[in-house]
Order: sequence, then C-alpha cells, then structure tokens
Amino acid sequence: MKKLISIVIPAFNEEAVLDELERRLQGVMAANASYDFEVIIVENGSSDSTFQKLMYMHFKDSRFKVVQLSRNFGYEGAITAGLKYANGDAVVMMCADLQDPPEMVTQFIKKWEDGYEVVYAMIKKREGVSALRKILYSNFYRVIHWLTNDIIPENVSEFRLMDRSVYIILNSMEERNRFIRGIVAWTGFKQTGISFERPPRFAGESKADFATILSTAMNGIFSFSYLPLKLATIIGFVISIASFTMIFIELGLYLVYGRVVPGYYTTLIIIFFLFGMLFVLFGIMGMYIGRIYDEVKQRPIYIVRKELGFDETTKTMQSGSSRGYGIDNA
Repeated sequence: MKKLISIVIPAFNEEAVLDELERRLQGVMAANASYDFEVIIVENGSSDSTFQKLMYMHFKDSRFKVVQLSRNFGYEGAITAGLKYANGDAVVMMCADLQDPPEMVTQFIKKWEDGYEVVYAMIKKREGVSALRKILYSNFYRVIHWLTNDIIPENVSEFRLMDRSVYIILNSMEERNRFIRGIVAWTGFKQTGISFERPPRFAGESKADFATILSTAMNGIFSFSYLPLKLATIIGFVISIASFTMIFIELGLYLVYGRVVPGYYTTLIIIFFLFGMLFVLFGIMGMYIGRIYDEVKQRPIYIVRKELGFDETTKTMQSGSSRGYGIDNA
C-alpha cells in the first residue's frame, strides 16, 4: 500500500498563481508515483476568484481538496485548519505563491525516508526582496534563535515536511497565538534542514506587509521566550540603583559643599526617562497578559465555511475540533 503525502497550502487572493501551482504540483506527484498525494488548499477569505478557481481544480483532479474559511484568519489560522484535515503519513506545509518551490518536496520525502521526522527548508538567499526587508528578516532570525536558546534554527522557513507523529501532536495543542515553526522546533523529534535560494513571487503581490512581518516577529518572541520579562526586571533594578546613586551623590555634594540640586531641567529629563521606561515595561507585561486573555476566551482559531473533497470521517474529526468551527460541508 502506498504511503500518503498531504500537502497543506494557505491561499489568500492568489488567483494569479493557481494555474502554475497546479501544474507544478502535478509534476511533483507524477515524479513521485510510488506515493499517493492529497493537496489541501485553505482559501483564507479571498476577495478575488481564488475559491472559484480552486473549485475548478478540485473537479478536474480530486487530489486537490479545498477548505474555505469564513474570513481571513491569518497564515497560522489557515495552516492550523489545513493540518487538521490532513490524513497523510507525512504532511508538507508550503505557500501558494511558489516562493516555496514544489520540486523540493521530493528532497523532503527522501530525507523523511532516511528517518527524519521533520525536514525544513532553510533560506540562504532571497530573490526579489528589498535590501531593508532582507536585513529585517536576517536580524529577526538571529534574535529569535538567541532568545529561544537555539531551539529555532536561523533562517528556517515554514516550508517543511512533518511526519504524522509530529503533526498529530500539533493538532492536539490548544494554543491560540501560534508560531508554527517555533512549535515544531519545540516538539523535538529528529530534524534536519535543506538550504535553498528563495525565488521571487511567481505573480501577484506579497501579502506580508511591514505590519504583518512585525506581528509575526512579536508572536515568535513572546511565544517562546520569557527574556522580555526578565529584561524588564533587570531594567527596573538598574534604574532603581542609578536613582539611589544619584540621590546619594546629590546629598553628598550638598553636605560637603553646600551645593543645591540644579533646576528643573535635569529633574524633568529624569522624570520623562523613568515614565518612558515604565510604560515600556507595562507594554511588555501587557503583551503577555493579552496572550493569556486570548487563551481564556477559548475562541476557535478558524471557522470553516465550506469543504470540498473530504470524506465523512475527516469531516467528523474536524467538526469535533475544539480549535475550529464548521459552518457548511460541500
């Protein structure tokens, strides 16, 4: 009996790339004929004709299955939904824009057959990206690698293969604020990376603006490190020590030389500095408290509007999920 490989792909306003994505995925499936495949494309609240094109893809080739969400739940929400529907012996996560070359799936499978339970892609060069964005990406990966005590490898992407034993554990996790590449690294298992040069988008515009990138970076940092809280404590101690030192210096000058404390300018600077640091520390604590609030609300990570191509067993498993909610099955 052939092993089944599931491929999970979020798609948001990707009508311009779907034909090429279909063609290249069919080439990958043909090149790996000793395996069965299912391609689960999660339509993430698109405003263009993405869903209509996905329906046509499914009717032409039943290996292409579609999950339509009720709105855009972000990349992590769409990936979480797709993983919940996967039935493969292994699952591949990739983006629809073809910056994750589908042909690498063959290399992933070979490493998986060698005994690795997670095979991830490591970006060694980015094409079609501005110099500023390259610097931001590079620094983010260095920082998250350092903050997590080397748990998350540098320059690792979401593009990866996971054994069934790994993604089943991910499906069992109830976290709302999810940073998938961090969660996968945290689980352990036998992992390895494959370096590649990331090409530019095949067509269309990038959905990852500065705000999205910043949100992802903050999510990764606050999900996998307590260092910001530790830094807040250290900064508080340093400021307190500096304040007491200044008090003793001024008191000593007054007692020895009769010097009067200078005017309001220095005092105002100190007050503004202390209040600024205070609000920074409140902000750090607020980030963690906000994440606790999200967990307490227990809202689903995604809501499914329609499904195409899934059997009743898969639908039943999905409808019983505590992290997703289904509206309609097709």
